Amino acid sequence: IRSLPANTPVLPENISSGRRAVVMESYRWLGTPYRYGGNTKRGVDCSGLVHAVFGKFGVSLPRRARDLIRKGRSRDRGDLLPADLVFFADTAGKGITHVGVYLGENRFIHSSTRRGVIISSLDEEYYRRHYAGARMIIK
Repeated sequence: IRSLPANTPVLPENISSGRRAVVMESYRWLGTPYRYGGNTKRGVDCSGLVHAVFGKFGVSLPRRARDLIRKGRSRDRGDLLPADLVFFADTAGKGITHVGVYLGENRFIHSSTRRGVIISSLDEEYYRRHYAGARMIIK
């Protein structure tokens, strides 16, 4: 991607090149349709997106959201940086059921069952209600 898609958060100058690369790679997935268990551009679910984006840079992560939340280091919501993972509970069953990649400015990219890979806001009522924490995977 040479330029950022419209309405995307401005990346801070001081974030690491690794974080910047993860965010830029995640933007390449915008518009990919949702597919349960998918991890390709033909269709991807939420953890498949995370797995594919981080995997491109040699970061091996578990395939399920409920396993992903055990990786990395816990992050307070007020300390989130682009490329941190954000988790949601009880969205499709009990426990940790959804994950996305934080972009900045309270927005994150994720694979929505209805709309595929999109950018949403942590301030939306639904995501505020189901927010379950965040993890730092890379510095």
